[in-house]
Amino acid sequence: MKFGTLIVALFFSALSFSQGNVDGFFKSKGELDLAFSGSYSASTKYLRKDDVINFERNQAIIGIYGVYGITDKWNAIISLPMINFKPQDGTVLVKYKLVGKQGKKGDFTLAPAVGVSFPMSNYVTQSGQAIGQQATILQSKLVLQYKHPKNWFIQAQGGYNYAFNPVPSALVASVKIGYIYKKWYFDAWFDYQYGIGGKDYGIIKPDFRELGVSYDKVGGVVYRNIGKRSGVFINGSYIIAGRNIGQAYAVSAGYVLKLNTNKKK
Repeated sequence: MKFGTLIVALFFSALSFSQGNVDGFFKSKGELDLAFSGSYSASTKYLRKDDVINFERNQAIIGIYGVYGITDKWNAIISLPMINFKPQDGTVLVKYKLVGKQGKKGDFTLAPAVGVSFPMSNYVTQSGQAIGQQATILQSKLVLQYKHPKNWFIQAQGGYNYAFNPVPSALVASVKIGYIYKKWYFDAWFDYQYGIGGKDYGIIKPDFRELGVSYDKVGGVVYRNIGKRSGVFINGSYIIAGRNIGQAYAVSAGYVLKLNTNKKK
């Protein structure tokens, strides 16, 4: 079973500019994976810099996430989300397999990635139910991954999200562990974002685009192959701590379609 085709980090993590939209698995030239997802996120608490306030927030999320093998070493990634039926921030990235060593003791991958996220609509930002900060962000990441011959793996990555004014930039990092068993895939992860500077939500409401957003988030994925060209998944996440962010849980389910443009009809 070739699980290098998986995109099980999927759409959810990408929404908050975390590391989930890039991993250490690569697609071969001409291979394309598409994930179609539906998600629900809810919170009753808002985490400010020094305290927590009561604030209810619910979001319905749908989206498309894709990975395409430009070559065996170059992959392109795209994420197109809609929140509460409004286009949010799209993301386009490319990653490169700088090191890809395979051996009896396991596989090691080192992969840098760069890309950009951008608002896909002129959505409202000055609202408690705003779906984002209308930020244009240049993303840079470095992924390290080790996969053991017995099909467990560990992955770590870090990066810098340079945001254009007035949105603050951020440092990001994550750790993921996972296991592959026949047609099944499981993982658990921790995401970290540190908003550099920026304003804080208080009694006098600032421009929400100027808020510095930080968080600690945990989550996981369960995926199952269905035949050779498709699969289904469920995943979830929870923000355990943060700054200027809702303490939200989120659940998601979706369908993955696997294509190979190299094959003749």
